[in-house]
This record gives sequence, structure tokens and C-alpha cells, in this order.
Amino acid sequence: MRTLTLFASAFLAFDGAALVALGWWMGRTWLVIIGIVLLLSSGLALHAYRRYLRRLDEIAEARRDLREETESLRKLLGG
Repeated sequence: MRTLTLFASAFLAFDGAALVALGWWMGRTWLVIIGIVLLLSSGLALHAYRRYLRRLDEIAEARRDLREETESLRKLLGG
């Protein structure tokens, strides 16, 4: 998953930079705008992936806490 996310982000960044350069060179404002949007979406893809990883860590921590609580309840009940 990590490789795919980095590849997609790099691809978007390259396309965005190419469109910005081409639009600037040809004097086409729309190409520059689309290129900037692609560059921003590249950053958003990385941001979403980091957020996804953080959420997975939170879920793993909650599962550990729940497991510890279950074990303490088992000990309390004598099982």
C-alpha cells in the first residue's frame, strides 16, 4: 500500500509540474491552473495516507487496551 501511494503521489507531482511548466512556456493559464491542482492533489494523497496510518495506530492501541481490560476482568472473575 505504501509503495502504491508513493507512486501515485509522485506521478501526480510529475504531471502537475510538467503541466505548470508547459502552460507557463505556452502562455496557457488553464494548463498552469490544472498543473497546480495536480500538485496540490499529490500533497493531499500523502496527507491522507499519513492520516490513514495514524488511524490504524489508534485502532491497534484501542484493541490492546480492550485486550488488557478483558484479561483483568477474567482474573477478577476467577476464570
